Amino acid sequence: MTLKPTPRWMTTALEGAAKASVAMPWQRGARRAGMLARRKAAAAPVTAKRPALAAC
Repeated sequence: MTLKPTPRWMTTALEGAAKASVAMPWQRGARRAGMLARRKAAAAPVTAKRPALAAC
C-alpha cells in the first residue's frame, strides 16, 4: 500500500494555518481597553433624559 499525495487544498490550508498570527485575548488587552474607553466617552454626551410624561 502506498501513501496518496496530499491534496492541493490541504497543502494550501496547512500553509495558511502556519502563517496565521491570531492575537490572543491577553495580548490585545491594552488596545481593547482603549477602544472601549473611547466608545464609552463618545456615548456619554449622547445620552439624554426623556421628558416626563404628564399624568393623564
